[in-house]
Amino acid sequence: MKPWTFSRKVSASIALTALAVTAVVSGFVYITFKHWTDSQETRLLDAKLRQFELQIGEVEFLPSLLKPGFGKGSGAAAVLKPDLSGFASDLDDGQVLQMLDSSDRVLAEVGEGEQEADAVGYKAEKELSLPIYGLVRLQLTDSGHSQGATAEKEVGRLLLLGLLLAAGMATAAGGIVARSALKPIRSMIGEVRSIGTNSLSRRLHVPAAEDELQQLGETFNGFLHKLELSFDQQRRFIADASHELKTPLAIIEGHTHMIQRWGKKSPEVLDESLVFMMDETRRMKALIAQLLLLAEAESQAADGGDETCNLRNTLNELLPQTVHVNPEVQLEYDGSPEGQAMLVRMPGSASYQVLRNIVENALKYTPEGGSVTIRHHFADGQVILTVADTGIGISPEQLPHIFDRFYRTEASRTRTRGGSGLGLAIAKAIMERYGGSITIDSTQGQGTTVTLRFLGG
Repeated sequence: MKPWTFSRKVSASIALTALAVTAVVSGFVYITFKHWTDSQETRLLDAKLRQFELQIGEVEFLPSLLKPGFGKGSGAAAVLKPDLSGFASDLDDGQVLQMLDSSDRVLAEVGEGEQEADAVGYKAEKELSLPIYGLVRLQLTDSGHSQGATAEKEVGRLLLLGLLLAAGMATAAGGIVARSALKPIRSMIGEVRSIGTNSLSRRLHVPAAEDELQQLGETFNGFLHKLELSFDQQRRFIADASHELKTPLAIIEGHTHMIQRWGKKSPEVLDESLVFMMDETRRMKALIAQLLLLAEAESQAADGGDETCNLRNTLNELLPQTVHVNPEVQLEYDGSPEGQAMLVRMPGSASYQVLRNIVENALKYTPEGGSVTIRHHFADGQVILTVADTGIGISPEQLPHIFDRFYRTEASRTRTRGGSGLGLAIAKAIMERYGGSITIDSTQGQGTTVTLRFLGG
Protein backbone atom coordinates (compact mmCIF):
# COMPACT_ATOMS: atom_id res chain seq x y z
CA MET A 1 0.00 0.00 0.00
CA LYS A 2 1.40 3.37 -1.03
CA PRO A 3 2.09 5.80 1.80
CA TRP A 4 -0.41 8.56 2.45
CA THR A 5 1.90 11.35 1.30
CA PHE A 6 1.32 15.08 1.55
CA SER A 7 0.63 15.29 -2.20
CA ARG A 8 -2.02 12.58 -1.86
CA LYS A 9 -3.58 14.46 1.03
CA VAL A 10 -3.66 17.65 -1.04
CA SER A 11 -5.15 15.79 -4.00
CA ALA A 12 -7.78 14.15 -1.82
CA SER A 13 -8.61 17.46 -0.15
CA ILE A 14 -9.10 19.19 -3.52
CA ALA A 15 -11.22 16.29 -4.83
CA LEU A 16 -13.39 16.16 -1.71
CA THR A 17 -13.82 19.92 -1.69
CA ALA A 18 -14.83 19.97 -5.37
CA LEU A 19 -17.15 17.01 -4.81
CA ALA A 20 -18.75 18.66 -1.79
CA VAL A 21 -19.31 21.89 -3.72
CA THR A 22 -20.79 19.96 -6.66
CA ALA A 23 -23.05 17.96 -4.33
CA VAL A 24 -24.28 21.13 -2.62
CA VAL A 25 -24.95 22.87 -5.93
CA SER A 26 -26.64 19.78 -7.39
CA GLY A 27 -28.77 19.36 -4.28
CA PHE A 28 -29.74 23.01 -4.35
CA VAL A 29 -30.69 22.79 -8.06
CA TYR A 30 -32.70 19.61 -7.51
CA ILE A 31 -34.54 20.88 -4.44
CA THR A 32 -35.30 24.19 -6.14
CA PHE A 33 -36.51 22.45 -9.29
CA LYS A 34 -38.59 19.96 -7.27
CA HIS A 35 -40.19 22.74 -5.27
CA TRP A 36 -41.00 24.64 -8.44
CA THR A 37 -42.32 21.45 -10.10
CA ASP A 38 -44.49 20.59 -7.09
CA SER A 39 -45.91 24.09 -7.06
CA GLN A 40 -46.61 23.96 -10.79
CA GLU A 41 -48.20 20.51 -10.56
CA THR A 42 -50.37 21.58 -7.66
CA ARG A 43 -51.50 24.71 -9.52
CA LEU A 44 -52.20 22.69 -12.66
CA LEU A 45 -54.23 20.12 -10.70
CA ASP A 46 -56.19 22.89 -8.99
CA ALA A 47 -56.90 24.56 -12.33
CA LYS A 48 -57.92 21.27 -13.97
CA LEU A 49 -60.16 20.31 -11.03
CA ARG A 50 -61.77 23.76 -11.14
CA GLN A 51 -62.54 23.17 -14.80
CA PHE A 52 -64.11 19.77 -13.97
CA GLU A 53 -66.18 21.42 -11.23
CA LEU A 54 -67.54 24.01 -13.63
CA GLN A 55 -68.44 21.33 -16.20
CA ILE A 56 -70.19 19.15 -13.61
CA GLY A 57 -72.24 22.11 -12.48
CA GLU A 58 -73.56 22.81 -16.00
CA VAL A 59 -77.02 21.61 -17.08
CA GLU A 60 -75.58 19.64 -19.99
CA PHE A 61 -73.83 17.34 -17.50
CA LEU A 62 -77.05 16.30 -15.65
CA PRO A 63 -77.64 13.19 -17.82
CA SER A 64 -74.20 11.91 -16.83
CA LEU A 65 -75.04 12.45 -13.15
CA LEU A 66 -78.46 10.80 -13.34
CA LYS A 67 -77.37 7.80 -15.37
CA PRO A 68 -79.13 4.67 -14.08
CA GLY A 69 -76.99 1.96 -12.56
CA PHE A 70 -75.94 0.39 -9.30
CA GLY A 71 -74.66 3.31 -7.35
CA LYS A 72 -72.81 3.22 -4.06
CA GLY A 73 -74.84 5.92 -2.40
CA SER A 74 -78.03 5.75 -0.37
CA GLY A 75 -81.57 6.53 -1.35
CA ALA A 76 -81.94 7.68 -4.95
CA ALA A 77 -78.16 7.62 -5.27
CA ALA A 78 -78.26 3.85 -4.85
CA VAL A 79 -79.89 3.40 -8.30
CA LEU A 80 -78.02 6.20 -9.99
CA LYS A 81 -74.31 6.17 -10.86
CA PRO A 82 -72.51 9.34 -11.93
CA ASP A 83 -70.56 8.93 -15.15
CA LEU A 84 -67.24 10.80 -15.24
CA SER A 85 -65.92 9.13 -18.38
CA GLY A 86 -66.33 12.36 -20.29
CA PHE A 87 -63.29 13.71 -18.41
CA ALA A 88 -61.00 10.79 -19.32
CA SER A 89 -59.57 12.59 -22.32
CA ASP A 90 -58.56 15.50 -20.13
CA LEU A 91 -56.62 13.37 -17.66
CA ASP A 92 -52.90 12.69 -18.02
CA ASP A 93 -51.25 9.36 -17.37
CA GLY A 94 -51.28 8.57 -13.67
CA GLN A 95 -54.13 11.02 -12.90
CA VAL A 96 -57.43 9.81 -11.33
CA LEU A 97 -60.61 11.81 -10.81
CA GLN A 98 -62.97 10.63 -8.05
CA MET A 99 -66.31 11.77 -6.67
CA LEU A 100 -66.81 10.95 -3.00
CA ASP A 101 -69.84 11.47 -0.79
CA SER A 102 -69.80 12.79 2.77
CA SER A 103 -68.93 9.28 4.04
CA ASP A 104 -65.85 9.11 1.76
CA ARG A 105 -67.52 6.47 -0.39
CA VAL A 106 -66.38 6.58 -4.00
CA LEU A 107 -69.46 7.36 -6.13
CA ALA A 108 -67.58 7.55 -9.42
CA GLU A 109 -64.05 7.26 -10.69
CA VAL A 110 -62.21 7.78 -13.95
CA GLY A 111 -58.54 7.54 -14.92
CA GLU A 112 -55.71 5.04 -14.54
CA GLY A 113 -53.37 5.17 -11.59
CA GLU A 114 -52.59 3.83 -8.12
CA GLN A 115 -54.65 5.30 -5.35
CA GLU A 116 -52.68 4.10 -2.32
CA ALA A 117 -51.72 6.95 -0.01
CA ASP A 118 -47.99 6.40 -0.49
CA ALA A 119 -48.40 6.32 -4.31
CA VAL A 120 -50.15 9.69 -4.61
CA GLY A 121 -47.71 12.41 -5.64
CA TYR A 122 -50.06 15.40 -5.92
CA LYS A 123 -53.70 15.92 -4.95
CA ALA A 124 -56.39 18.59 -5.38
CA GLU A 125 -59.88 18.62 -3.82
CA LYS A 126 -63.08 20.60 -4.29
CA GLU A 127 -66.47 20.37 -2.51
CA LEU A 128 -69.73 21.03 -4.29
CA SER A 129 -73.45 20.32 -3.84
CA LEU A 130 -75.24 18.23 -6.48
CA PRO A 131 -78.92 17.29 -6.87
CA ILE A 132 -79.77 13.91 -5.36
CA TYR A 133 -76.15 13.34 -4.15
CA GLY A 134 -76.03 16.30 -1.85
CA LEU A 135 -72.58 17.51 -0.69
CA VAL A 136 -69.83 15.65 -2.55
CA ARG A 137 -66.08 16.06 -2.92
CA LEU A 138 -64.17 15.99 -6.14
CA GLN A 139 -60.63 14.65 -5.75
CA LEU A 140 -58.00 14.72 -8.48
CA THR A 141 -54.77 12.82 -7.76
CA ASP A 142 -51.52 12.35 -9.68
CA SER A 143 -49.34 9.33 -8.93
CA GLY A 144 -46.22 11.02 -10.34
CA HIS A 145 -46.43 9.87 -13.97
CA SER A 146 -47.35 13.29 -15.34
CA GLN A 147 -44.99 15.17 -17.61
CA GLY A 148 -43.88 17.49 -14.79
CA ALA A 149 -43.19 14.62 -12.41
CA THR A 150 -41.34 12.73 -15.13
CA ALA A 151 -39.25 15.81 -15.84
CA GLU A 152 -38.46 16.09 -12.14
CA LYS A 153 -37.23 12.51 -11.99
CA GLU A 154 -35.23 12.97 -15.17
CA VAL A 155 -33.55 16.07 -13.79
CA GLY A 156 -32.74 14.16 -10.60
CA ARG A 157 -31.14 11.35 -12.58
CA LEU A 158 -29.15 13.81 -14.67
CA LEU A 159 -27.92 15.60 -11.56
CA LEU A 160 -26.90 12.29 -9.98
CA LEU A 161 -25.05 11.31 -13.15
CA GLY A 162 -23.41 14.73 -13.19
CA LEU A 163 -22.39 14.28 -9.56
CA LEU A 164 -20.71 10.96 -10.38
CA LEU A 165 -18.92 12.51 -13.36
CA ALA A 166 -17.88 15.45 -11.18
CA ALA A 167 -16.46 13.04 -8.60
CA GLY A 168 -14.25 11.43 -11.23
CA MET A 169 -13.22 14.77 -12.70
CA ALA A 170 -12.55 16.21 -9.23
CA THR A 171 -10.29 13.27 -8.40
CA ALA A 172 -8.34 13.68 -11.64
CA ALA A 173 -8.22 17.47 -11.29
CA GLY A 174 -7.11 17.15 -7.66
CA GLY A 175 -4.17 14.99 -8.68
CA ILE A 176 -3.19 17.36 -11.50
CA VAL A 177 -3.51 20.48 -9.36
CA ALA A 178 -1.63 18.87 -6.45
CA ARG A 179 1.24 17.82 -8.71
CA SER A 180 1.36 21.25 -10.31
CA ALA A 181 1.17 23.10 -6.99
CA LEU A 182 3.78 20.88 -5.32
CA LYS A 183 6.19 20.89 -8.26
CA PRO A 184 8.14 23.92 -6.90
CA ILE A 185 8.34 22.22 -3.49
CA ARG A 186 9.67 19.02 -5.08
CA SER A 187 12.22 21.15 -6.92
CA MET A 188 13.24 22.75 -3.61
CA ILE A 189 13.55 19.31 -2.01
CA GLY A 190 15.89 18.22 -4.80
CA GLU A 191 17.98 21.36 -4.39
CA VAL A 192 18.15 20.96 -0.62
CA ARG A 193 19.26 17.33 -0.94
CA SER A 194 22.06 18.38 -3.27
CA ILE A 195 23.44 20.89 -0.75
CA GLY A 196 26.19 19.48 1.44
CA THR A 197 28.72 20.84 3.88
CA ASN A 198 31.01 21.69 0.97
CA SER A 199 28.33 23.55 -1.00
CA LEU A 200 26.65 25.72 1.61
CA SER A 201 27.17 28.75 -0.62
CA ARG A 202 24.44 27.49 -2.95
CA ARG A 203 20.97 28.97 -2.61
CA LEU A 204 17.50 27.79 -3.51
CA HIS A 205 15.80 29.20 -6.56
CA VAL A 206 13.14 31.56 -5.22
CA PRO A 207 9.94 32.01 -7.30
CA ALA A 208 9.29 35.51 -8.60
CA ALA A 209 5.70 35.52 -7.34
CA GLU A 210 5.24 36.96 -3.87
CA ASP A 211 3.60 33.96 -2.25
CA GLU A 212 4.20 31.37 0.46
CA LEU A 213 6.70 29.47 -1.71
CA GLN A 214 8.79 32.61 -2.06
CA GLN A 215 8.67 33.11 1.70
CA LEU A 216 9.68 29.46 2.21
CA GLY A 217 12.59 29.81 -0.21
CA GLU A 218 13.80 33.06 1.32
CA THR A 219 13.49 31.64 4.83
CA PHE A 220 15.51 28.56 3.93
CA ASN A 221 18.10 30.68 2.10
CA GLY A 222 18.42 32.78 5.23
CA PHE A 223 18.93 29.61 7.24
CA LEU A 224 21.60 28.45 4.76
CA HIS A 225 23.32 31.82 5.08
CA LYS A 226 23.47 31.53 8.85
CA LEU A 227 24.63 27.92 8.58
CA GLU A 228 27.33 28.90 6.09
CA LEU A 229 28.54 31.68 8.37
CA SER A 230 28.65 29.25 11.28
CA PHE A 231 30.64 26.68 9.28
CA ASP A 232 32.98 29.35 7.93
CA GLN A 233 33.53 30.67 11.42
CA GLN A 234 34.33 27.17 12.66
CA ARG A 235 36.70 26.51 9.74
CA ARG A 236 38.46 29.85 10.24
CA PHE A 237 38.81 29.20 13.95
CA ILE A 238 40.35 25.76 13.33
CA ALA A 239 42.59 27.02 10.52
CA ASP A 240 43.72 30.07 12.48
CA ALA A 241 44.34 28.12 15.65
CA SER A 242 46.30 25.40 13.88
CA HIS A 243 48.29 27.99 11.90
CA GLU A 244 49.26 30.09 14.87
CA LEU A 245 49.83 27.24 17.31
CA LYS A 246 52.25 25.39 15.06
CA THR A 247 55.17 27.69 15.88
CA PRO A 248 54.90 27.67 19.69
CA LEU A 249 54.22 23.92 19.71
CA ALA A 250 57.29 23.37 17.53
CA ILE A 251 59.38 25.51 19.92
CA ILE A 252 58.09 23.60 22.94
CA GLU A 253 58.74 20.28 21.20
CA GLY A 254 62.28 21.35 20.28
CA HIS A 255 63.14 22.42 23.80
CA THR A 256 61.59 19.21 25.15
CA HIS A 257 64.05 17.22 23.02
CA MET A 258 66.87 19.42 24.24
CA ILE A 259 65.91 18.72 27.85
CA GLN A 260 65.76 15.01 27.13
CA ARG A 261 69.21 15.01 25.57
CA TRP A 262 71.19 17.58 27.59
CA GLY A 263 68.92 18.95 30.30
CA LYS A 264 69.88 16.40 32.94
CA LYS A 265 73.57 17.17 32.47
CA SER A 266 73.34 20.93 31.83
CA PRO A 267 71.29 23.03 34.26
CA GLU A 268 71.81 26.06 31.95
CA VAL A 269 70.11 24.28 29.04
CA LEU A 270 67.32 23.14 31.35
CA ASP A 271 66.67 26.66 32.67
CA GLU A 272 66.83 28.22 29.20
CA SER A 273 64.45 25.65 27.72
CA LEU A 274 61.97 26.01 30.58
CA VAL A 275 61.93 29.80 30.11
CA PHE A 276 61.20 29.39 26.38
CA MET A 277 58.54 26.80 27.08
CA MET A 278 56.84 29.02 29.67
CA ASP A 279 56.89 31.99 27.28
CA GLU A 280 55.38 29.98 24.43
CA THR A 281 52.80 28.48 26.77
CA ARG A 282 51.69 31.94 27.86
CA ARG A 283 51.65 33.02 24.22
CA MET A 284 49.43 30.06 23.27
CA LYS A 285 47.12 30.77 26.19
CA ALA A 286 46.72 34.42 25.15
CA LEU A 287 46.27 33.41 21.50
CA ILE A 288 43.55 30.88 22.29
CA ALA A 289 41.76 33.47 24.44
CA GLN A 290 41.85 35.93 21.53
CA LEU A 291 40.60 33.32 19.05
CA LEU A 292 37.68 32.50 21.32
CA LEU A 293 36.95 36.19 21.73
CA LEU A 294 37.01 36.65 17.94
CA ALA A 295 34.68 33.69 17.41
CA GLU A 296 32.26 35.15 19.95
CA ALA A 297 32.50 38.61 18.40
CA GLU A 298 31.70 37.29 14.93
CA SER A 299 28.51 35.61 16.14
CA GLN A 300 25.29 37.57 16.06
CA ALA A 301 24.30 39.52 19.12
CA ALA A 302 21.47 37.99 21.13
CA ASP A 303 17.98 39.33 20.40
CA GLY A 304 17.02 42.10 22.68
CA GLY A 305 20.65 42.87 23.49
CA ASP A 306 20.19 46.60 24.10
CA GLU A 307 22.78 46.98 26.87
CA THR A 308 24.43 50.41 26.91
CA CYS A 309 27.59 51.84 28.40
CA ASN A 310 29.32 55.21 28.78
CA LEU A 311 32.44 55.39 26.61
CA ARG A 312 33.80 58.18 28.81
CA ASN A 313 33.83 55.81 31.80
CA THR A 314 35.46 53.09 29.69
CA LEU A 315 38.25 55.44 28.61
CA ASN A 316 38.77 56.73 32.13
CA GLU A 317 39.24 53.12 33.23
CA LEU A 318 41.40 52.10 30.29
CA LEU A 319 43.84 54.94 29.77
CA PRO A 320 45.66 54.76 33.14
CA GLN A 321 46.51 51.14 32.28
CA THR A 322 47.53 51.58 28.64
CA VAL A 323 49.70 54.64 29.26
CA HIS A 324 52.44 52.28 30.46
CA VAL A 325 52.58 50.56 27.04
CA ASN A 326 54.81 53.39 25.79
CA PRO A 327 55.45 56.04 28.46
CA GLU A 328 57.50 58.13 25.99
CA VAL A 329 54.37 58.92 23.91
CA GLN A 330 52.06 61.78 24.91
CA LEU A 331 48.41 60.69 25.32
CA GLU A 332 45.81 63.46 24.98
CA TYR A 333 42.18 63.03 26.10
CA ASP A 334 39.68 65.10 28.10
CA GLY A 335 38.45 62.41 30.44
CA SER A 336 37.06 64.54 33.24
CA PRO A 337 34.20 62.78 35.02
CA GLU A 338 31.96 65.83 34.74
CA GLY A 339 32.07 65.75 30.91
CA GLN A 340 29.04 64.85 28.79
CA ALA A 341 28.15 61.15 28.89
CA MET A 342 28.82 59.16 25.70
CA LEU A 343 26.18 56.44 25.86
CA VAL A 344 26.47 53.73 23.20
CA ARG A 345 24.61 50.46 22.51
CA MET A 346 27.32 48.07 23.54
CA PRO A 347 28.26 46.24 26.73
CA GLY A 348 31.02 47.88 28.72
CA SER A 349 33.32 44.84 28.38
CA ALA A 350 33.00 44.90 24.57
CA SER A 351 33.73 48.63 24.34
CA TYR A 352 36.73 48.14 26.63
CA GLN A 353 38.13 45.41 24.38
CA VAL A 354 37.71 47.55 21.23
CA LEU A 355 39.28 50.68 22.72
CA ARG A 356 42.09 48.73 24.33
CA ASN A 357 43.13 47.17 21.01
CA ILE A 358 43.01 50.51 19.18
CA VAL A 359 44.73 52.64 21.84
CA GLU A 360 47.43 50.02 22.53
CA ASN A 361 48.20 49.76 18.82
CA ALA A 362 48.46 53.55 18.55
CA LEU A 363 50.86 53.72 21.51
CA LYS A 364 52.82 50.68 20.43
CA TYR A 365 53.58 51.90 16.91
CA THR A 366 54.23 55.57 17.73
CA PRO A 367 57.93 56.39 18.23
CA GLU A 368 59.34 58.22 21.21
CA GLY A 369 58.25 61.87 21.37
CA GLY A 370 55.10 61.27 19.34
CA SER A 371 51.52 61.70 20.47
CA VAL A 372 48.19 59.90 20.50
CA THR A 373 45.04 62.05 20.51
CA ILE A 374 41.54 60.84 21.35
CA ARG A 375 38.55 62.95 20.31
CA HIS A 376 34.82 62.37 20.00
CA HIS A 377 31.66 64.08 18.75
CA PHE A 378 27.97 63.26 18.14
CA ALA A 379 26.36 63.07 14.70
CA ASP A 380 23.12 61.44 13.35
CA GLY A 381 22.47 59.44 16.49
CA GLN A 382 26.02 58.09 16.59
CA VAL A 383 28.99 58.61 18.86
CA ILE A 384 32.03 59.06 16.63
CA LEU A 385 35.38 58.55 18.38
CA THR A 386 38.77 59.03 16.70
CA VAL A 387 42.19 57.81 17.83
CA ALA A 388 44.94 59.62 15.92
CA ASP A 389 48.68 58.92 16.31
CA THR A 390 51.88 60.32 14.80
CA GLY A 391 53.40 56.89 14.37
CA ILE A 392 54.98 54.93 11.54
CA GLY A 393 51.78 54.72 9.50
CA ILE A 394 50.68 52.05 7.03
CA SER A 395 51.46 51.86 3.32
CA PRO A 396 48.57 52.04 0.78
CA GLU A 397 49.29 48.47 -0.36
CA GLN A 398 48.97 47.09 3.16
CA LEU A 399 46.01 49.19 4.34
CA PRO A 400 43.24 47.06 2.66
CA HIS A 401 44.48 43.98 4.56
CA ILE A 402 44.80 45.59 7.97
CA PHE A 403 41.67 43.84 9.34
CA ASP A 404 42.68 40.38 8.09
CA ARG A 405 43.45 37.81 10.74
CA PHE A 406 47.11 37.43 11.69
CA TYR A 407 48.09 40.09 9.18
CA ARG A 408 51.18 42.09 10.10
CA THR A 409 52.41 44.97 7.98
CA GLU A 410 56.18 45.13 8.12
CA ALA A 411 59.04 44.00 10.27
CA SER A 412 58.22 46.56 12.94
CA ARG A 413 54.81 44.94 13.39
CA THR A 414 55.94 41.49 14.45
CA ARG A 415 55.64 39.11 17.35
CA THR A 416 58.54 40.88 19.06
CA ARG A 417 56.07 43.59 20.07
CA GLY A 418 53.71 41.02 21.51
CA GLY A 419 51.07 41.23 18.77
CA SER A 420 49.22 38.26 17.32
CA GLY A 421 47.60 40.00 14.37
CA LEU A 422 44.10 39.52 15.83
CA GLY A 423 43.53 42.83 17.63
CA LEU A 424 42.04 44.79 14.70
CA ALA A 425 40.05 41.77 13.50
CA ILE A 426 38.53 41.47 16.96
CA ALA A 427 37.77 45.20 17.12
CA LYS A 428 36.08 45.14 13.71
CA ALA A 429 34.02 42.05 14.57
CA ILE A 430 32.81 43.58 17.85
CA MET A 431 31.90 46.90 16.22
CA GLU A 432 29.89 45.21 13.47
CA ARG A 433 28.21 42.89 15.96
CA TYR A 434 26.67 45.87 17.75
CA GLY A 435 25.81 47.87 14.66
CA GLY A 436 28.90 50.08 14.58
CA SER A 437 31.79 50.44 12.17
CA ILE A 438 35.53 51.03 12.13
CA THR A 439 37.67 52.71 9.45
CA ILE A 440 41.38 53.47 9.25
CA ASP A 441 43.14 56.29 7.40
CA SER A 442 46.91 56.23 7.36
CA THR A 443 49.88 57.88 5.68
CA GLN A 444 53.14 56.00 5.86
CA GLY A 445 55.66 57.85 8.02
CA GLN A 446 53.12 60.43 9.24
CA GLY A 447 50.59 58.55 11.35
CA THR A 448 47.26 56.71 11.49
CA THR A 449 43.72 57.77 12.39
CA VAL A 450 41.18 55.17 13.48
CA THR A 451 37.48 56.23 13.39
CA LEU A 452 34.99 54.29 15.50
CA ARG A 453 31.27 54.85 14.94
CA PHE A 454 29.08 53.59 17.80
CA LEU A 455 25.28 53.49 17.81
CA GLY A 456 24.10 56.08 20.31
CA GLY A 457 22.36 54.83 23.40
